[in-house]
Amino acid sequence: MPYWFDGNNLIGQSAAAAKEQPEIRRAFLSTISSCRTSRGGKFLVFFDGDDPGSSFSPPGVGVRYSAPLSADEAILRRLDEIQNPSEIIVVTNDRGLMSRCRNAGATILNWREFDAKMNAGSIRCGRRIEPRDPVDVEEWIRYFGLDKNEQ
Repeated sequence: MPYWFDGNNLIGQSAAAAKEQPEIRRAFLSTISSCRTSRGGKFLVFFDGDDPGSSFSPPGVGVRYSAPLSADEAILRRLDEIQNPSEIIVVTNDRGLMSRCRNAGATILNWREFDAKMNAGSIRCGRRIEPRDPVDVEEWIRYFGLDKNEQ
């Protein structure tokens, strides 16, 4: 079963922050590579922006940088292009993207559900992914061009 990951959402890092701390993306990719190795499946990670430096893609994990689109839009466009979106599992903690992917026919898992599924039984696929720093809400508001006073 193919798994598509909303990379920046799952690591709690904007594309701008990734340029400053690319090791967080590499750690995430290594973690999900160990999940794929222990459990199988096809893994594809969508990151916002472009490749901020030297590429790192562990065996069996595809990486797509979404610039000039957001990763959300790249995932949704790709779901629209494929013949059987019901065969795709999208892993994200973004409720809006979850809803849109579900409406497009994909199966949805948040990170905790994915982690539980991968870690069922005796095989552990790696550490949990947690943001290293608190999420910078102001940075995300600027990145997505939102009005923080809007309800």
